[in-house]
Amino acid sequence: MPMPNNAPQKVLEEVAREYEQTLIVPDKKPSPQWMLMPVGLVGAGKTTVVKPLAEHFGLIRISTDEIREQLKRRGYTYEGAREITHELQKKYLNLGYSIAIDANTGSPHGLEFNKKTKEEFPQVRMIFIHINPPEEFIVNKLKNYPHTWLFKNGEHAVERFRFHRKNFTLPDVPFIYTFDPSRDDIFEQLKRGIEAIENSLRAA
Repeated sequence: MPMPNNAPQKVLEEVAREYEQTLIVPDKKPSPQWMLMPVGLVGAGKTTVVKPLAEHFGLIRISTDEIREQLKRRGYTYEGAREITHELQKKYLNLGYSIAIDANTGSPHGLEFNKKTKEEFPQVRMIFIHINPPEEFIVNKLKNYPHTWLFKNGEHAVERFRFHRKNFTLPDVPFIYTFDPSRDDIFEQLKRGIEAIENSLRAA
C-alpha cells in the first residue's frame, strides 16, 4: 500500500476553511486576553479537560486532532495540522478572542509554535495546565479505544504512545494546575482548576 503524501497548500487551505466553520466562537471576549495551554501525551485526556474549561471561560477551542482527522479523511499525512492551528489562533487572537489549544503544547512542535505565538502576541498570557494520569490508564485506554482514524489499532496506539513518552521531556513552564483524568473526581478537579485559573488571571 503506498504511503500517503503531504497535503498540497490548496488542500490545507480547504481543510482550514472547513474546520474553522466548526469552531464555537463565544459572544463575549474574555479580558484579559489569554490562552489555555495543556501539556500531556497522547491518550492522557486533554480534550476531557480542555473542552469543559473552554466552555466555562468562553475560549475558542482549536484541536489539532480534529484537523488531523480531516487530513486523514482526505488521504494525506498530518503534516500541516500545526500550521493550520497556528494560523487560526493568530486570526482569532488578532480579533481579541482568547484561545484553548487542544493539543500537547509541551511537545517539540508545540514549544516551537508557543515561541512564535509569544513573539507575535506578547500581550497574551499563556496559562499552562498539566494532564498527567498514570501510564497504566493511558495504555489501557489506547488498547481499548475504537481507533477509527488516528491509529491502525490498539497495539499501534500504545506503540506510538511509548515512542512519544520516551522522547518527551516535561517543559519548564509554570503549571497552574495538574489534572488526572483517571480519577473519579474529575468534576471536582475541574472546579479546583477553574478556581486556580481565575486566581491567576486576577493576579496578572
